[in-house]
Amino acid sequence: MGRTESRLDGVVEYFGPQWFGSTMGTGALGVALALVAAEYSLPAVATLAQFFVTLTAILTTVFTVPWFVRIVTHPAQVRTDLTHPIRSQFFPTMPITLIVLGVGIARTMGDTLPATVLEPLLVGLFVTGSVGIFWFGLLLVTIMFVNDGIATEHGVFAWYIPPVSHLVIPLLGFWLVENVYAGTAVGQFIFVVSMMALGVGSFMFLFFGSIILHRYAYESLPREKLAPTFVIGLAPTAVLVIAIGRFVRALEAGVGFDLAVEPIVAGMKLLAIVLWGFSAWWFLLTVAVVAYYVTRRDHPFFFTWWAYTFPTGAFAISAGVMGHLLDVAAFEAILAGVTGLLVIVWTVTTALTGRMVLRGHAFTPE
Repeated sequence: MGRTESRLDGVVEYFGPQWFGSTMGTGALGVALALVAAEYSLPAVATLAQFFVTLTAILTTVFTVPWFVRIVTHPAQVRTDLTHPIRSQFFPTMPITLIVLGVGIARTMGDTLPATVLEPLLVGLFVTGSVGIFWFGLLLVTIMFVNDGIATEHGVFAWYIPPVSHLVIPLLGFWLVENVYAGTAVGQFIFVVSMMALGVGSFMFLFFGSIILHRYAYESLPREKLAPTFVIGLAPTAVLVIAIGRFVRALEAGVGFDLAVEPIVAGMKLLAIVLWGFSAWWFLLTVAVVAYYVTRRDHPFFFTWWAYTFPTGAFAISAGVMGHLLDVAAFEAILAGVTGLLVIVWTVTTALTGRMVLRGHAFTPE
């Protein structure tokens, strides 16, 4: 009995903030599969998409228990994580997961759940996720600025997560404006909050990007455990492309403020091309950097492999959005191809994570 309690206590004590990176990636895979199913009329893939969104909901619920319990029972470890230059950056993955889950539910279950269930559920996820993202963004960037122990070599693309994570807020916010609150005061409020989040995320992407690239150019590449975080660099512009797609639809549904829809839509399409081009370029750059680790250094499995999933999913989804915005079939092929790659990455990472848990290596001191 005591041994079981000790094992459970270890799960709580060492349940780090990075675990929600897996739910982010799982939710993004569900959305990407839903887009593939819609484009190619594949009912079986649509069912698979619902499975992954449901799995995201289950894992999010399960992970939330030790995540909150740890705050109460092991506050010293939580404070240590909050001041760590890298582990701290993963705390916002919890509220980000709530937004991603909301997007997944809206995409895969919007036609099956009754409005009396769907709308309050999505509003709750939007409010809770947005508050959490804004809170952790302010908290962790403040800690970073006042922490004299942070040095240049600590800078990795995980630093994007707290400030740049604001970009995901409009993905659900604009959906609510378009489908639930178009033309209302509540819709205008959600629209303004979503636009503010876009502002925070976009500028912090530029500011933190320069800091991180300075580190990569003038310091040695990070150790092998952090190699997967490089792919995070393609997420901001990919998410911005997705946000543009939702922004256009929200405008067309009606948000007020005397905004002229057609001129804005034309400009947004041009901006989307620019942003998606950067994501595509970064995707290829990531392949080159990972190939360097594999051939010149080493690339063993760490839990950080989950960093490959959400950005890849965002890139796949952004290709689907580009296909709709520009009516170009080539983007749909990219959506399908990258989603197929993501299925492989997710499956391998899940299997290796399961092996890590079974061997007792998942909840141990780092």
